[in-house]
Amino acid sequence: MSLDKFKIEKKANEFLGHFDPNIKVEIVATDDGCNINVDTEISGLLIGRRGETLEAMQHILRLILSKESGEFIPVSLDIAGYRAAREEEIRGMAKQVAGKVISFGGTESLPSMNAYERRLAHLVLQEFEKIEAESEGVEPERRIVIRLKTDK
Repeated sequence: MSLDKFKIEKKANEFLGHFDPNIKVEIVATDDGCNINVDTEISGLLIGRRGETLEAMQHILRLILSKESGEFIPVSLDIAGYRAAREEEIRGMAKQVAGKVISFGGTESLPSMNAYERRLAHLVLQEFEKIEAESEGVEPERRIVIRLKTDK
């Protein structure tokens, strides 16, 4: 990664400061990129419906940092702990629906999710030997459908 933590923090503050001048940005360097954690009083506005605004802001921030450095900079943007809470919500939802399918049979589907969220749900669903799960539909309405395994 050619940008140092200070430059990343400066660029993140410049970009995110347009939305809230009192925003607090914390940079955590990782082996392959960085995590940017944000604290703001307008977190709901910046997260958006089902994290859509957050995803868009993360994409824009990646573009800004990549242009500055001349190389792709992997960035994960989180606002007010939304990502961790959302991941826990997805895990719980996947387990609950899998349990329902195992108990009552039939087919159930999870709400539409982005690719990262679907991947997370698929990882959880792999723990259940009696069900099978597959993604169906077209973005942005792609969802996971869960059913009992059939003997072939």
